[in-house]
Amino acid sequence: MRLPLPRLWPRTSKARRASRDPHWDNIRYFSGVLVVFGHAMDSIADRDGLRWLYIASWAMRVPVFVMVAGYFSSAGALTPREGRRLIESILLPYLAIGLLHTLQRHHYDDGEWTYYTVEPAWGLWFLLSLLFWRAGLPYLAQLRYPLATSVVVALLAGYIADIGSAFSFSRTLTFLPFFLLGWRLRQGLFRDAMRAPWSRYAALGVLAVTFTVSWSARHDIKLGWLYMKGPYGQGHLFDAPFAWTTRAAVLAAGAVIALAFIRLVPRRRLPVITYLGAGGLTIYLLHPLVLRPLLERYGVDWVGPWPEQAALLLFAIALASLLATPPVRWLSRPLVQPRIGWLFRPETAPRATRPVRAEDPAPADTPDTSGSPGRQLAVVPPVYNGVTPSMTEDLASHRRET
Repeated sequence: MRLPLPRLWPRTSKARRASRDPHWDNIRYFSGVLVVFGHAMDSIADRDGLRWLYIASWAMRVPVFVMVAGYFSSAGALTPREGRRLIESILLPYLAIGLLHTLQRHHYDDGEWTYYTVEPAWGLWFLLSLLFWRAGLPYLAQLRYPLATSVVVALLAGYIADIGSAFSFSRTLTFLPFFLLGWRLRQGLFRDAMRAPWSRYAALGVLAVTFTVSWSARHDIKLGWLYMKGPYGQGHLFDAPFAWTTRAAVLAAGAVIALAFIRLVPRRRLPVITYLGAGGLTIYLLHPLVLRPLLERYGVDWVGPWPEQAALLLFAIALASLLATPPVRWLSRPLVQPRIGWLFRPETAPRATRPVRAEDPAPADTPDTSGSPGRQLAVVPPVYNGVTPSMTEDLASHRRET
């Protein structure tokens, strides 16, 4: 039996194109390219020609990607059905791709085994944190000020001495404000400002200041401030009583720069870019598996002056575009979007309830309020299945994305 292979550039119906927001697909693509570029130059970020760009693009890579995840998340009730989807769309890809990282490291580390379960592999911390963010969002949404509370938690997390990369605990807490900021954007936060003409010029000014400061202060800004994957120093309050101010500045700057970046990304459908942006998650999850063999074989010592650095950026664009193409997304679907229906009990649809008519007899324990014996005008409440309309839209967007 011949399996149908995807077209290199398959046709999409107008209805499906209309169901996606081109603005966020464009954001996914541009941010995905910057993520690939950032990981490609991780080991040479200290070089003078690249350090400023690594710093300047940080907010357009990590915080923006986290905000996109928050934008397409819902605070609806965490039902068993939603729990199953979290397992299928986040936990299983985390374990499966982590296994591939384990096999790669076993090959390149002279037979040593490093299992990526508690400690996330390269770039997989995002999936593990996303699992906690989405599972906790229904409860965080019950707070009076969830965004402000998350900022306080992110600042205090640096004083936990044992906090680190295990279970992505540090980054889960420190990047939580960006996740909640994306969620609040979906609810209409800054909606008018983000569409106002003046905000475009303000966003251009923010990026101009970002590039200028990143260049002039490139040797003063510590890259560890941006990673936020551990405590302040030894994690003791009296050793670094004002260390939280640095993190507060990084979080504030990251939020402003990320919002400026989102504001400047075109809202209209862009040729090629918008289509490839639908594979943003595939770009993020697969590019480390491609980069590791290339870096092991060729390294980055060839990157020197500006021509080589420009070539590295072009390589990141090419790799991100390749990973977002339909054939790669189709082949990687068992990893990125696994289906394990055999593991769960079949989902049962809620039983339809027939509306109670006036001529139906009233239950024996129900008082009659209709004015005539044996008759009752009853109002049947709608059956709640745990999925709100907004959640249904979010979940549909997530399934189309993956």
